[in-house]
Amino acid sequence: MKLFSFLIFLSLHLFQAPLMVMADRKLIESTCKATPSYNLCLTTLLSNPKSSSGDVSDLGLIMVGATRVKATQAIQHIKSLYGSHPELRRSLSECAQMYIAVVKADVPSAIQALDGGQPKFAEDGMADTAVEAQACERSFSGGGAHKSPVTLTEMNKGVENTANVARAIIRMLL
Repeated sequence: MKLFSFLIFLSLHLFQAPLMVMADRKLIESTCKATPSYNLCLTTLLSNPKSSSGDVSDLGLIMVGATRVKATQAIQHIKSLYGSHPELRRSLSECAQMYIAVVKADVPSAIQALDGGQPKFAEDGMADTAVEAQACERSFSGGGAHKSPVTLTEMNKGVENTANVARAIIRMLL
């Protein structure tokens, strides 16, 4: 009898686990469909193991974290460009300051707001992040004939897109 009970328990548990994973995948997919970039959203969330057990707020936190990673990478890239592009130092400095604000203020305030159940403030932090990425790119066109290096342009677009996906997810909590 104990063996029979154990087998029933085991079979129910084994059948339930794939259904839970499928349900979690459905949440991720339906959430991502409501964002401006389904593929970016899906690949980012599915690359994080925490997404399989999270709710919409958790998915927002994961995307805010991804935004922080991209902004941090942008700062590191900007620093690497200082030596090879002395003619861009002014614009690069402006960009670095913008991304430092993202990493030190916008992202932490978004995380704190999501953790505190205040998604409107989290949305504001991600909106600011997208604006900072755009402003970084524009800083190259305002001061002369120098254009943003292609690699930085791609990073700016990546930060902007990720922040906009995070913002769309956060808006679902409003």
